[in-house]
Amino acid sequence: MMKFFWLICGLWCGVGNGALIWSRRKKYAELGLSEDEVARFARGTVLWILIPSLLLWGLQLSAGADLTPEYWRWPAPQRHMAIGLQIVVWLALARWVFVGDGAETLSAYARVGSRWGGFMNSPAAMKLWTAFGLIAGVVALCSGFT
Repeated sequence: MMKFFWLICGLWCGVGNGALIWSRRKKYAELGLSEDEVARFARGTVLWILIPSLLLWGLQLSAGADLTPEYWRWPAPQRHMAIGLQIVVWLALARWVFVGDGAETLSAYARVGSRWGGFMNSPAAMKLWTAFGLIAGVVALCSGFT
């Protein structure tokens, strides 16, 4: 299982979430999103999760088949490339949410089927959740080095 962890993550989280988004397209249309917008968001979700996961899986296999998915424990240069990839993904997420229209996009999609109303699905909340996730990710990555 450890050998295929990143592949499974990419398929389950990337392709699975993309399929879930696409299956809810009628609900998204009720919010005023077009089918093209939903398709673009679903495709982006798949690609932004699947491609980094496949790259991590390839790096893991190239470093040794017996390694765990904990890339901060991999040998160099695979460790450095995996950490670099993680930083690029984090920066892309931060740019999309804080500079681009990501907070508004996430807010619109979060409202579908949500039991939370008001602030919890607002663009401001999406920015807070993203900031929390990025900070938690950095702390987790840094704690892996100790």
